[in-house]
Amino acid sequence: MKFKAKLSVPHTQLLYNLINPLSKLQSQQSQSSSNISTNNHSMRSSSGISPPSSTILYLDNDKLVLSTRGSSHQNDSEGIFCFAELLSRDGIFTSHVIESLEEDNAILMEINLMQFKTALKGLLNTQKEASNSNSMALTSHEINIKLAKRNGGLPHLCFDVKDPFTYSSSSNHYKRKHDHDHDHDRDRGQGIGVNYAIPVRIMRVDELQFHVPPRLGMPDVQLALPKDRPIRNVVERLRGIAPCLCLEGSMRGILTLRVDSDGVGIRTSFDKLIPIHDDCKSSQIPQPSQQEEGNGRGSHAATPSATMTQNNEHAKCMLKVDSKKLHACLHWQATLGIGDISSAVLCMFENEMLVLDVTLNPEIGRFMYYIPVHYISSDDMENFD
Repeated sequence: MKFKAKLSVPHTQLLYNLINPLSKLQSQQSQSSSNISTNNHSMRSSSGISPPSSTILYLDNDKLVLSTRGSSHQNDSEGIFCFAELLSRDGIFTSHVIESLEEDNAILMEINLMQFKTALKGLLNTQKEASNSNSMALTSHEINIKLAKRNGGLPHLCFDVKDPFTYSSSSNHYKRKHDHDHDHDRDRGQGIGVNYAIPVRIMRVDELQFHVPPRLGMPDVQLALPKDRPIRNVVERLRGIAPCLCLEGSMRGILTLRVDSDGVGIRTSFDKLIPIHDDCKSSQIPQPSQQEEGNGRGSHAATPSATMTQNNEHAKCMLKVDSKKLHACLHWQATLGIGDISSAVLCMFENEMLVLDVTLNPEIGRFMYYIPVHYISSDDMENFD
């Protein structure tokens, strides 16, 4: 089994900006287990994996997949599921090599998300420090990733970046080290600025089936969230008022958030949103009856396009979610800039699920949050208005 890859600095930053909000879903136990020891320019994780809070990392020739579940009592993130899929070929990696005996030449491993985040942050900090102090900034070098054995033959995901202050200009010297890839030479040799070794647990690839998103039908309502009006700021204020928050989405392009506490109700609406009709229940046009087709009404008969428009305008969905859960799933609006996002779609499944589907820019991948909802009876839905 073999895996090697190279990350550019912009893609390292993008990966960190994606993993950072995902780590908010993890428990304090996971955070406390993420101890990184420092020894001059060598930094290695000295702790193991925390099984209850671990993340599944899948790699093959074409994609990288991260699958994690919420486990934080502080953020009330239990029940939240997040699934991210990035292109590896012509995507997140500038180059990569993978060799596996598993199906589809794939590798599946369990990794601590906090340690993953810490490694990426440390590498980016090294890049930043070098760029501020030397014209030969580390930004000109790529970050190397590989799967290797450390600490008595245990599998680790290793990251390293070269230090321009000690990096040798001799291409032959670098080529000899790169080709042979001797671990002891890399640890003591010149040109290694920072090295992280994160312990992982190799899994069977067929276990991925237990870490994929739940199967859902067509959503009742789909709305594209505005890039210039993040709803996270509103949810952050509302979560301190009431533990639960009600959402009403309409295919007219309106999203309403409401909380009720001690006889006081607060309602906030986002209008002029773009409804997404693809793969949505509102796009299902009822077939006209034979009587309507042959009643001779001519131009006065309802056309399919008119029926579709009418259905879309009246389609709406109401959901009740934990305000802390929703807020935990919106941290990406604070870490990812407007230019990093191609689209963000809110998918509402009545009395079933709330899904946030976010596509990155450039379109090298997407990530989705699956948020559990509370059951709303028909009477409660009527009282919502």
